[in-house]
Amino acid sequence: MAKLTCHGSVSQWEHEQVSKNPGISFFIEKLKSNITKAPDRGRSTTISISGKIVPCYTQSVNIRFFPREFVAGSNFITASYVYNDDIIYILQMIFT
Repeated sequence: MAKLTCHGSVSQWEHEQVSKNPGISFFIEKLKSNITKAPDRGRSTTISISGKIVPCYTQSVNIRFFPREFVAGSNFITASYVYNDDIIYILQMIFT
């Protein structure tokens, strides 16, 4: 199984969200677990990082049971990541 690592901005985003709403950590951990178990199930896409287009994969987890007032009306947490056999690197995590 590949080791999961997050970009610094993802770790910061996660820390800020959990500080404001500790219950959201359950959904973030569920998303990370889903990615770790089956990174190849992600949808192939691209994202722009610092003006560069990066091919990656995305997976989302539904947060519909989490109070909407805490997540600005969003229904999902979506992670964009790259991976190989040894490492999964989350580039971005956002509410969608």
